Amino acid sequence: MRPNHSLKGKLRRASLSLVRGIVHCRDRRGSEPGSSAHDHHTPARPTTAHSAWHKLRQATTFRHSRSAHGSRSGLGTIYSPMSSTFPDVPVPGNGLEPPIIPHHTGAGAKAAVAAFQNHNFAFQQRLEWLSEESQNDRESGIGIAVASASELELSNAAMTEDSSVTRVDFISQLPLELAVQILAHLDARDLAVATRASKVWYEIAQDQHIWRQSFLREKTTTFATSESIQPGVGLGIPAIQPENDWQKIYRAKHELERKWKEGNRARPIYLNGHLDSIYCLQFDESKIITGSRDKTIRIWDMHTFQCRLVIGPPEVVNDTSILFDPNGQPVHYAVVPEDDRAHQSVPATVSFPTHHKASILCLQYDDGILVTGSSDSSCIVYNMKSGYRPIRRLQYHTAAVLDLAFDDKHIVTCSKDISICVWDRNTGALLKQLKGHTGPVNAVQMRGNTIVSCSGDFMVKLWNIDSGRIIREFAGHTKGLACSQFSEDGRYIASAGSDKLIRVWDANTGECIREMQAHDSLVRSLHIDSVSGRLISGSYDTDIKVFDMESGDQLLDFPRWHASWVLSAKSDYRRIVSTGQDPKILIMDFGAEVEDIEMLESAPKADVARAAGFI
Repeated sequence: MRPNHSLKGKLRRASLSLVRGIVHCRDRRGSEPGSSAHDHHTPARPTTAHSAWHKLRQATTFRHSRSAHGSRSGLGTIYSPMSSTFPDVPVPGNGLEPPIIPHHTGAGAKAAVAAFQNHNFAFQQRLEWLSEESQNDRESGIGIAVASASELELSNAAMTEDSSVTRVDFISQLPLELAVQILAHLDARDLAVATRASKVWYEIAQDQHIWRQSFLREKTTTFATSESIQPGVGLGIPAIQPENDWQKIYRAKHELERKWKEGNRARPIYLNGHLDSIYCLQFDESKIITGSRDKTIRIWDMHTFQCRLVIGPPEVVNDTSILFDPNGQPVHYAVVPEDDRAHQSVPATVSFPTHHKASILCLQYDDGILVTGSSDSSCIVYNMKSGYRPIRRLQYHTAAVLDLAFDDKHIVTCSKDISICVWDRNTGALLKQLKGHTGPVNAVQMRGNTIVSCSGDFMVKLWNIDSGRIIREFAGHTKGLACSQFSEDGRYIASAGSDKLIRVWDANTGECIREMQAHDSLVRSLHIDSVSGRLISGSYDTDIKVFDMESGDQLLDFPRWHASWVLSAKSDYRRIVSTGQDPKILIMDFGAEVEDIEMLESAPKADVARAAGFI
């Protein structure tokens, strides 16, 4: 078929050349010394002025082009012999120029102009009929095939022969504000393409509003939260500030996500200082707080990796071994890939009259308070804004407090005494004690007025705080449970323990929707990142693994990054931080080598001890 098309195209182009040749001959025959300069222009391009495509383009373009029968060049070229040979014939209006009406004509001039215009239009239609198949919609400069694909091919070939096609850059024709609003709907990939379209597009695409909108649209969606990520809350979306470079922010976030997918690009940092197993931790962009079997709570600077404060009993914090080794070297330091003893520090130490007398087993903090639970069967509430000074002790459990959780109204604790206690956050009053498990309650978490708990009795239970009653039970594990987690929106519950399995449950129906063969030993820690949908697990097999909550697939594995049992592992948008039986804190930093990674942080770097008012 293609040879036929090629021959047909040649015949069509030959016909067009013949028409153009006739026009040129008429120009030469009719030329006189008094002819105007525009009488010798090249022949006007035929149009498809009555086609639906042409009408649509005429209605939407920012630069309207007149067809040959209404253009100065068209009239001057095609009808120059007529206007020269018959000087008494009026010439219709042409572009911005008025009609040419000879001085000696009278009232019939208007009719003459109209008749001449009609004759011009009829001639143009004949020319159009001769060439429309080969020329197609030449004036649009797009070369779209109105009738068939074969005509599109021929039209494109014809366009190559004529470089005088007008192309309209609509972005450059718009007010800057409107152009910015249009480009703000593009994603990063499309914006990168747009910047190569022209210098004008490149300059407009640098506008910070465009990149901010693209970033916020693409990077604030979540897996299981009640709303999109809000800027400035420590989840990898910086606060909106005039000085933000959103293009660099977008690039840093994109590169960080790529590092997470690759997995093996995490930079390990080990923080040394604790003297015994580290049972619990929590961290944010600026600090890490840990609790240990050595009876101390320690606050670490996330940026400098230095320990800034040690809180503990007087007999512990007053012992010089908590700060220096037998050789007089600081015991607080970091091990990084290029240095076995970096970022040495000598933290401040403090002991308050209200303190724990045994291991720190669990902790949680927010902007206002830090709450710790201990093997001494009590909890202590500290004021985060006044140097971590104790506010009160919560005492009712009769055995070790194994886990705790709180919100703006309640503090919930669970214990080896098989009970759960609900406290008033503001007063410390015990509101109720929940009983229903038949074994130690190893973990609790809360969402709204709902508590999820797991126990050595193999069961996961859902409780209503207001009534104190069990809403639902989740059965399926075959051995004791060590940990459980609630997704941010309360839809999913994850649980794990001695049977080495991780189960994901539908909180509303009680159905087990996913089961993962996770580890080779007891799964001690779970953390659901409700933003990314990543599930972090830590085990007595010394491994840390990352799973996809939605599919259950294993995404990453960090085998033997700890020397012994993993006791706690949590993550945010940038890091996984874990602790274990070996007294070290492991930071896996996926953003360590990402350019401008600090731009994703919500607040400027601050001295964590000074910010708390201690120093």
